[in-house]
Amino acid sequence: MSRFRGHVERRLFSAVLLVLGAGGETPPPQAVTESPVTRDAAMPVDAAVAPSVDAAVVVIRADAAVVAVDVNATAKTLCADHKKNAPIDRTQAQQGKPPMERHPVTDRAYWNPKTLVADCTIVHERVAGKVVVLHDTHWCPQSGMPRPAPAPTEVQGQKVLVEHVSIRGDGTLVKPSELEWTAFGMVDEPRQHPCGRRFEGLELGASDCDEPGAQLAAMAELEAASVPAFERLARELATWGAPEELVRRARLAMRDEVRHARVMTALAREYGHAPRAIAVPPLPCRSLEAIAHENAIEGCVREAYGALVATYQAERARPELRAAFRAIAIDERRHAELAEDVHAWILGQLEAAAGEQVERSRTRAIAELRASVTMSRASELGMPGAQDAVALCDAYFA
Repeated sequence: MSRFRGHVERRLFSAVLLVLGAGGETPPPQAVTESPVTRDAAMPVDAAVAPSVDAAVVVIRADAAVVAVDVNATAKTLCADHKKNAPIDRTQAQQGKPPMERHPVTDRAYWNPKTLVADCTIVHERVAGKVVVLHDTHWCPQSGMPRPAPAPTEVQGQKVLVEHVSIRGDGTLVKPSELEWTAFGMVDEPRQHPCGRRFEGLELGASDCDEPGAQLAAMAELEAASVPAFERLARELATWGAPEELVRRARLAMRDEVRHARVMTALAREYGHAPRAIAVPPLPCRSLEAIAHENAIEGCVREAYGALVATYQAERARPELRAAFRAIAIDERRHAELAEDVHAWILGQLEAAAGEQVERSRTRAIAELRASVTMSRASELGMPGAQDAVALCDAYFA
């Protein structure tokens, strides 16, 4: 029943290949000037020009030819032309409400298939300084306490002048653009290890040692911690009546992590280090909302990043270690796909407001992950350094 079978793995592979390409960005397809239109279901389309799932829509030219157009490339062109040529009046900029702490605000272009216009977010100015953002404080799903509301928090960040505008295919505006001052900032919190699925309450000793053996031992501890996390997930999914396939895949993931922990432990010992034993507290079943928050953070974000890193290591680690990382990467990509399927199923069971909270947890986790990997160090085990770690995050999560 996987909604994402193959799609997550393709995204993971594409992200790693882009980073391994050492800055060789793939040029976007050439934009077509015709205005895209949605295709009527009865309209025959030659298979050779049918659009892929991720890219184009079908357009009909004046000569009745049917072609596939990369509408996102078209949207980028329209937004870039507007930014370059249309003047703005900064005195008309409104003060926006405090935003959630998140990724830095950047230029964005999206072709809306319903309205057939390019929706543009354009950054005109950045000013460093103190800003106010809404901070979503850490919340333990097992605490029994209600989730606290995001609180306004002053941090060092950037004040950003942003223009929002919708542009038709011929370059005309749907309505006058809107200017506002928004902000970007991140609240400092204790650093957490970026890779792998952790259970609530897990305590891991952070190692700053660069020795391969110490790093392998830390990896073994994380793999071992994932075993009870997946055992609990399988038990909770069964309790809440999830499809049997999801329960089966969670149990399979648990067995994968047992094998990973053994492999990493053996390698750590070969390099003269022994992993610590993982203390596992009682892990009772939780509410669907609590499961959804943990899966969004630990599965959809941190485990997906772990799959990215393992795939990267399979190419950059010492030659004698690459086979081990390659085998682990195959499993971890499958676990990332499981997390997305669990996410989709649980959101279908929750009320809309609860689902929005889960999505906010996921967005915040991505921002926290991106901030934490800027401190990464490249290692002999093929771990990406800060620059490649950030590039991996951006290539996959963006």
